[in-house]
Amino acid sequence: MDPLTHALSGVALARALPKHRPPRRHVILLALLAMAPDIDIVLRLHSDLFYLQHHRGITHSLLMLPLWVLLLRALLRRGQCSLPASWIAAALALHILLDLITSFGTMILAPWSDWRATLDLVFIIDPLFTACLLLPLLAAFIVRRHARALAICALLLAAGYLTATAMLHRQALRIARNMQPQASQVYALPLPFSPFRWQLIADFPDHYRRFSLDLLPAFKGSAWLLPASFVHAFKDPDQSTWQRLAKLDAAHPAAKTRSMAFYRWFARFPFVLQHTQTTLELADLRFVSRTGNHPPPFRLRLDVSG
Repeated sequence: MDPLTHALSGVALARALPKHRPPRRHVILLALLAMAPDIDIVLRLHSDLFYLQHHRGITHSLLMLPLWVLLLRALLRRGQCSLPASWIAAALALHILLDLITSFGTMILAPWSDWRATLDLVFIIDPLFTACLLLPLLAAFIVRRHARALAICALLLAAGYLTATAMLHRQALRIARNMQPQASQVYALPLPFSPFRWQLIADFPDHYRRFSLDLLPAFKGSAWLLPASFVHAFKDPDQSTWQRLAKLDAAHPAAKTRSMAFYRWFARFPFVLQHTQTTLELADLRFVSRTGNHPPPFRLRLDVSG
C-alpha cells in the first residue's frame, strides 16, 4: 500500500484509540509508526535486487512484531515521548494488514520463512480505499468535537470497503472457476481504478490463461483522478477471449537453471513475455495490468543464444 494511506491509517488510529484528544506529537508519531516497516527501502542502497529480495520481510513480519514494539518503545522513551506498547503494536500491525490486502506479497513469517502471504483484495494504490480514511479525517478539522467519532468512522469505512472487495473477490473467483473448470487453480487479482475490476488467472500445467473482468462496467471508480493517457494505458483487453501465456518452466531449459532461482521465487505467475532465437524475456502476471506501449515492470531478459 502507498505511504499516504499508511500514514492516514496511523492518524485515524491515533484519533480513535484514546477517549481524550491526543497530543499532536502522538498523532504524528503514530502516523510515522504506521509507515515505519517501509524503512526497509534503505536496502536499495545495497542494490535493487537485494531490496526486492528482502522488501516486506523482517520489518513486516508478525513473528518479529514484539521485538520491534520493544525496540521502538525504548527509543521513544529515550526521546522523552512515551507511547503505550499496545498503540505501537497496533500501528505496526495495521501497516502489515494494509500490505497484505495487495497482491505484491508480504513475508509475515520472516525470518523463519520467505513465504509471501497476500489477500488479493485491492490494487497497490487504491484512491477509493484511501478516501475512506481521508474524508472523515478532513471532516474532523471542521467538526473538532467529534474528531474521535470521525476517526472511528474512517476505520470502519476502510473495513467496510475491504469487506466489499472480499465479497467481489469471491464472486470473481466463482466466475473464473465456471469459465475455466479444467484449470488446476484459479486466481482473481485486483485491477486499478475500480473494486469491480479483476484480472482472472487460470493455472494449467504448461500455461496460464488470463482474462480481464469488470463486474460493473458503468462504474468508472477513481479513473477521473488521473490523466486520460494514464487511464488509457490500463484499458482492458478484448474481454471476449482468454489470453494464453506460456509458463516459465515450459519456455526454455535456461528457465530451469540455478541462476533463475531468485526470479522463480519472486514471480508469483512467471510467464514468457517474448521468446526469440537469442533472448527469453519473462514477466509476472501480478504486474500485467497495462496494455499497448507500456511493458510490465519487473521483467527479466535472458540471453539464450549460447
